[in-house]
Amino acid sequence: MTDAPSDKPSPKPDRGFRPDVNYIQPEGSKGKSLVLTPEGIFAYEGGKMTTIADAVDFFWATVAHDPREWNAGLKGYDWLLRNAAEADREDVRRTLGWLEGAIGLRDRTAAVAACRYLAAMPLPMLAADHGRLTAIFNSRKVGMVWQLTPDLDKRPLPSGPIPKFGNEAGFGLIRAVPELYLKLAMLSPEMESIVSLLAGEAIRYGVSLPPELVNLAASGPSPSATG
Repeated sequence: MTDAPSDKPSPKPDRGFRPDVNYIQPEGSKGKSLVLTPEGIFAYEGGKMTTIADAVDFFWATVAHDPREWNAGLKGYDWLLRNAAEADREDVRRTLGWLEGAIGLRDRTAAVAACRYLAAMPLPMLAADHGRLTAIFNSRKVGMVWQLTPDLDKRPLPSGPIPKFGNEAGFGLIRAVPELYLKLAMLSPEMESIVSLLAGEAIRYGVSLPPELVNLAASGPSPSATG
């Protein structure tokens, strides 16, 4: 036996996607035929359908190219949400890359979609990327949302440009995906403190939060979140 790595690609996981069409190879034709559907790209040969790239593959390729285009691959995204309990490290890595891209492009809808998937993942999977999660979520601009009213005192707001969405400033992810912030608070005392601080600020600015986050804010944060 040898420990040398194999050049053969790993078997492609079967996620259950099948073409939503009845495909029959034309009589007399030889070789493979390609079948392109919203479920993926398939090769058909000799009565057998083989998956080349399914809707999940298409989704990841799409958000890697442009994080804002996630809803072009909804079949893949919906599958990921339904199966989030089986997410692996690669899913976490890809989702964090998608989220970072969405934040960089100031696309709040895409950022919320990425956070919903993160929130549905098992806590141990997130814990393995604690440092990267801290770098993303230790941010008032990412977590908070402020109503841009004429009487808003801007002095306590973070320094530098704050993303604006209509009459709001900030991504407001603690409002949009509070379940993720509750999960992040369980990762470490540092993250608990960050979430507690953000929750406390959200409450002061009239942002509606679930009771669990309200209670966490009442417990008293320590170090401050960054801008």
